[in-house]
Amino acid sequence: MDWPTALSSASSTEMLRSELVLPRHANHYGTLFGPEALSWLGQNAHMVATRFCFQDIVMVAVKDVQFLAPVPLGSVLHIHSRVSRVGGTSMTVEVHARIDNAAPSDVLRATFEMVAVAAGKPCRITPRTPSEPQPLTSSASDL
Repeated sequence: MDWPTALSSASSTEMLRSELVLPRHANHYGTLFGPEALSWLGQNAHMVATRFCFQDIVMVAVKDVQFLAPVPLGSVLHIHSRVSRVGGTSMTVEVHARIDNAAPSDVLRATFEMVAVAAGKPCRITPRTPSEPQPLTSSASDL
């Protein structure tokens, strides 16, 4: 799916979140600090996975993290996450980000493996049905 289509999607398998890069998020070069960027990507992966199934979700792996371009202080970073694979107990979430004031290309990318859990053990993923309301909040405590 291309970026403009993804932005307008209301699917439970996708979400978009924007963050403003403030001084507290920056490194000594005046760009987004890598661990902060990874945290934002992980939070988005968790939120879309939780929205997809309304179950407790934990992150079990981060694959192929790419810092493609610096993200300057003051940038508005648009983070798009998408559930790309669903298995029995796990799912893959692809996350990428772009900034407003640059050519339309990704500046960050990562792939996350998420697992549904109950009582601390993997459990079967049960996707929400279209008639179920979307949650108002999502806990990121297990990131």
